[in-house]
Amino acid sequence: MKLIDVALGEESADLVIKGVNVVNVMSGEIHEADIAVCDGKIAGLGKYSGREEMDARGFYAVPGLIDGHTHIEMSMLSVSEFARVVVPRGTAAVVADPHEIANVLGVEGVRLLLEEAKRTPLKVFCMAPSCVPATSLETAGAEIGVAEIQELLKTAGVLGVAEMMNFPGVLSKDESVLAKIAAARALRRPVDGHAPLLSGKELNAYVAAGIRSDHENTSYEEALEKLRLGLRVMVREGSAARNLKSIAPLLREKDGRNLLLVTDGDRTPKDLKEQGYLDYVLRRAIEEGVDPVRAVQMCTINVAAYFGLDVHPGIGALTPGMVADIVLLRNLERFEVERVIIDGKPISPASFKTMFKYPEHATKTVRIKEVTPADFHIDLNGRRKVRVIGIIEGEILTDEIIKEVEGVDVDADVLKIAVLERHGRTDGNIGLGFVYGFGLKRGAVASSVAHDSHNIVTVGTNDEDMALACNRLRELGGGIVICDRRIVAELPLPIAGLMSDKPLEEVISRLEALEKSVRKLGCKLRSPFITMSFLALPVIPKLKITDKGLVDVEAFKLVSLVVG
Repeated sequence: MKLIDVALGEESADLVIKGVNVVNVMSGEIHEADIAVCDGKIAGLGKYSGREEMDARGFYAVPGLIDGHTHIEMSMLSVSEFARVVVPRGTAAVVADPHEIANVLGVEGVRLLLEEAKRTPLKVFCMAPSCVPATSLETAGAEIGVAEIQELLKTAGVLGVAEMMNFPGVLSKDESVLAKIAAARALRRPVDGHAPLLSGKELNAYVAAGIRSDHENTSYEEALEKLRLGLRVMVREGSAARNLKSIAPLLREKDGRNLLLVTDGDRTPKDLKEQGYLDYVLRRAIEEGVDPVRAVQMCTINVAAYFGLDVHPGIGALTPGMVADIVLLRNLERFEVERVIIDGKPISPASFKTMFKYPEHATKTVRIKEVTPADFHIDLNGRRKVRVIGIIEGEILTDEIIKEVEGVDVDADVLKIAVLERHGRTDGNIGLGFVYGFGLKRGAVASSVAHDSHNIVTVGTNDEDMALACNRLRELGGGIVICDRRIVAELPLPIAGLMSDKPLEEVISRLEALEKSVRKLGCKLRSPFITMSFLALPVIPKLKITDKGLVDVEAFKLVSLVVG
């Protein structure tokens, strides 16, 4: 076998990276060595010669980074464009939960994502979405039950069952929920968790049911409790949800083997370009005092070991027999990338030329009837005390605020919010409510990106602009639209109403126009569109809204708008 011959020094390697500082995630140290590469794999560390040799003295070599929990669709980019952006910055693989596209297109959406990924250098693995829909309190475009989970687990590239957001279903021993967990356990596959603020005996029960990780950690105490109970603690640092600073002491002080750094897909296109992807999270960890080698472990070997990727295909470390996904750095702490090597081959712009065409039905997914301002009218029947969704800046958690209102009150920052079922599976459900903290002084915003069922969510100061924005989304096939008596800015997202088919630069340009427009209308939120997209997510406390109405997440039930 050629790989063994090269390892023995009996045959020249295809490529030798000479004299590099190897960041060894197995021993937790940095040491100088040559890295010999043969047929896309690492043959050995030591002193080697090759047909091609690269002088890397003074540089650092780290394994290609692996994001252990992401949602590619949240980037608003196609998989091909996403790969073009993140691979040159050092990310070689991702483990995606494609429940965004699955909530629109079902099992086919997962397969389309994996099929497109094959045409890129990025290694894309998926988890079978466990919550499509996430709850019975909303209407999704598809349903993934136990049979579909079992089908997906047989699909190449699917590693296990994705985040079990329905933790109340686990705790109440819902048979369909437990059957999805059992399907993964029968094949010795991991099941990811999603248990914000769950603690004590309820957390014990959740873990005992077979959950093995959780990325919903917002404090040191919460993360520590989950770590002590055996969960892989995934620490998220994104554009909207920023949890690293509060959890950093855990990363510095405790055993790091079961700690992972992830993005959760929460990176805006602009942040991807200006700050980076998983490399940004790594830098942030180092800024918070985490040892650089330890931080690298948390987004390479720790991830690979949890998902079994260190065994097959063999990624996550720079050791003999592993896939040669190597990132050469000029500076380790700042993660300044000099070159990226995937499967033993240096990456160049030519590596990202392949295009992928989605079938027409995957780009025609906004199926709402034309709406009128009357569809957004809220009749309080003379009563004034209502439940209002309270936005918390920098978090996807929300408050439930009881306010006395007569309707929209721009001066008090109480706006109208609505969610329209857009998959064509109802007679036109529209959930109506009020939201505090968005800041608009006039106009309206609407988006087909609304986690997790991805119905249309709109926030506005008046019914006319809300109707205009939603009708424009109907014409575009999805995206984000801002109206102020007319359409003032828009970003089409034709792929499942979630992703653009355009380059990053065009997406950023459109988003910048949207952000400029929304700020002119009064909104001061740092990430207004990400924040708005999570207002429809009925698995993150406390008060949310779906096409069926207001949801008390902690009680896991629909509640009336009017109090008393």
